Amino acid sequence: MNEHDQLTNSAFRTILLGVEEVAGKNGAATILRQAHLAQYIDHYPPNTQERGGHCAEYVTQIAHSLYDIYGPRGARAILQRVGRGQAQAGIAENSAAAGAAQLAMRFLSPRHRAKLGLEVAAHEINTQMGRAVLITQDAEFLYFEDVACIYCIDWHSEVAVCHAVTGFVHGIVAWATGADNFRVDEVECRAKGD
Repeated sequence: MNEHDQLTNSAFRTILLGVEEVAGKNGAATILRQAHLAQYIDHYPPNTQERGGHCAEYVTQIAHSLYDIYGPRGARAILQRVGRGQAQAGIAENSAAAGAAQLAMRFLSPRHRAKLGLEVAAHEINTQMGRAVLITQDAEFLYFEDVACIYCIDWHSEVAVCHAVTGFVHGIVAWATGADNFRVDEVECRAKGD
């Protein structure tokens, strides 16, 4: 297994804790069994930056299991909550970067605060998860682009399935702007062939 295909212990632990927070301990165990990841039941990785052999595909397996167990609507709600929880955990676990970003954002417009918050999050994701997340913008919108998204690896769907990512982006933008009056939509998804 290539090191770049692995998540850090901390990154995968955050995902597992997010699932447990939403589904409960027994629900998380059921999801992990369904995902063929029973080895993680009651054995979450430590909160360290080492890469402990947690394949990126494991995240897709968990998301797919949520779809199998709860259906598309239930999985969407759960994954969005997991994503928002990941944003909160990421902010808490990277408090130095978050604090520096908050200082820099004090005098910026809400749009610029949102962009800076997403850029800081993208940097941490790229570092901890070995991905290449880009933040871009046009006159109207900000874009969070993750061409190597780990939520839809080898998944084929008629609709977008990366709801944890939309929840994560929503959580970061809400933290950065101090507001919750915006929408986050997944406009392209690799599972749809984009």
